[in-house]
Amino acid sequence: MAKVAIVGAGHSGLELGFSLLQDGDEVIIYSDKRPEDFAATRLPSSNGVFSRGLDRERALGINFWDGVGPLMDKTFVRVGAGDGTVALSVDGRLARHGQAVDQRVKFATWLSEFEKRGGEVVYESIDLARLDEISAAADLTIVAAGKGDITRQFEVDQARMTYPGPQRRILMLSVLDVPHPAPDGVAYNILPGVGEAFGIPMLMANGDAITWVIEAIPGGPMDRFAEINDSDAALAVAQGIFQDFFPWESDRHANARIADANAWLVGGVPPIVRKPVLTLPSGRQAMGIADVVVLNDPCTGQGANSASEAASIVHAAIRERDAAGGAFDEAWMVNTFERFWEYAQWPTLFTNTMMAPWPQHAVQLLAEATVTPEIGHRFTMAFNDPRDLPNFFFDADKALAYVDEAKARAAQRDRVQEEFTAGLAV
Repeated sequence: MAKVAIVGAGHSGLELGFSLLQDGDEVIIYSDKRPEDFAATRLPSSNGVFSRGLDRERALGINFWDGVGPLMDKTFVRVGAGDGTVALSVDGRLARHGQAVDQRVKFATWLSEFEKRGGEVVYESIDLARLDEISAAADLTIVAAGKGDITRQFEVDQARMTYPGPQRRILMLSVLDVPHPAPDGVAYNILPGVGEAFGIPMLMANGDAITWVIEAIPGGPMDRFAEINDSDAALAVAQGIFQDFFPWESDRHANARIADANAWLVGGVPPIVRKPVLTLPSGRQAMGIADVVVLNDPCTGQGANSASEAASIVHAAIRERDAAGGAFDEAWMVNTFERFWEYAQWPTLFTNTMMAPWPQHAVQLLAEATVTPEIGHRFTMAFNDPRDLPNFFFDADKALAYVDEAKARAAQRDRVQEEFTAGLAV
């Protein structure tokens, strides 16, 4: 069994902590917030968790909101024509639902539960010198805090970088009193060359909300966020953007109200890949995981899912190291990160692709999805597991071949259905 220090009480840090605690390890989580502090903080993210991540929560017994709506069952993709109309509309269904719970509620609940189960939580802000002290008393020190000075101490991996900085200006806000479709799901609105707005149904402490992530190309006509300084302004700007760029969303938000005074955020996310090992002043080393080492724009909703994946992979690597013996040295840390990168490269490429002008084959694939439902469903399922995307989305030849295969299956299905219906009539 290992003695593990985890700096950061976000999704990956807490999920890893529960996994190790369940195994009987000695785990200390360092958090800069107590459970009661979260109510006074800003909404941290849109955090839709798809079924693979929810399965891990069930396995750990931290699925406190299992089956509680609103749930994510579908995606509703609408591509604007630029004149206020919808040029392309595709609905897709998830095989199993996803869910978004306000992370302020989620993390407060998880922290309380971690202590209830006997885990140790130290409440303090950690700087580099304190991290060095912590590492002296642990077999393995993990940095899972995706924000702050410590994160910036990890070296950027320039070879894996695509963009030098944020590609979107972002307004995130959660609103109540907005009708939800049935079945519910993620609204993904795209206006090429201008920006995107995607709305995730979210369970919040005071009701069923939709959390909107509105992404504007910097300096473009949708970039109206500079003067936002409170929740009322955030809501007014969002409603104006719906009216001017996504009018099909405007009517259902006419009576929207902000979920709470802190349920909004303005900023930008720089897509970054960092190297996983931080050498401390003493020469000891700490390992970064999840957002610390791979940070993507939220436009494909992969943040919480990648955090869950990171926690699962690191947990497995720790158990394997226990069985094989040896230290948690730099080679182990790098190898563990590479295992994570085998997964993380795909949500990273997915996100970067969605922020760039779409290649023609991707446009054609989505257009075909309007008449061949299978294509829309497969695209939707890629949000749950983006490792399928290289099989049908990124490569032009594979995409067009898949379109032909899906259309042939649809034609055969329709032909057999017609023959069967005719036989019943006879």
